[in-house]
Formats: sequence, C-alpha cells, structure tokens
Amino acid sequence: MTTSRFTYQRLVELVDDDHELIAHLVDEGVIETRDDDRAVVDVDSVLVARSLRELEVDWSGIAIILRLIDELAAARRRIAELETTRPER
Repeated sequence: MTTSRFTYQRLVELVDDDHELIAHLVDEGVIETRDDDRAVVDVDSVLVARSLRELEVDWSGIAIILRLIDELAAARRRIAELETTRPER
C-alpha cells in the first residue's frame, strides 16, 4: 500500500464527483482525514472502490474486497521477507 496526501476536493475529482463514495471510504478507514483539508489515502484502493461501485457492487462487498486486497498484499510482503531472510542451502 502506497499512501499519498490529497485534498478532499482532489479526491472527489478523482472519483468523478462521487461524494458518497468518498464518505463511505472515510467511514471504512480507507481514507484517513486530517485536521487540515487533507487526507491520507491509498489511491489504488480508491480507484478499485470506484471501479467496484461502477460494477454495482454494494458497500459491504466493496469493504470486504478492499480488506482482502490489503490482506493479500500484506501476505505477499511477508512471504517476500521470509524468502530474502531464508538461509542458503
């Protein structure tokens, strides 16, 4: 996961003015709001959520899919770490 800082307005533009999508992603913790008008976000997750919404996946499905993508990425990172720290035979 690569996080970036965006303004709320820029995020809304990124998802073609879908304020409801941004609100749900904030509620799900995909977007972390800050005190200023900025948010910390994994842009790839936002774009995946937008695509899923266009495919008419419901909100709970979007949340589950995003969580599974995040867990899969974490598992891949752990496997890569184990493979690089494994002693040579």
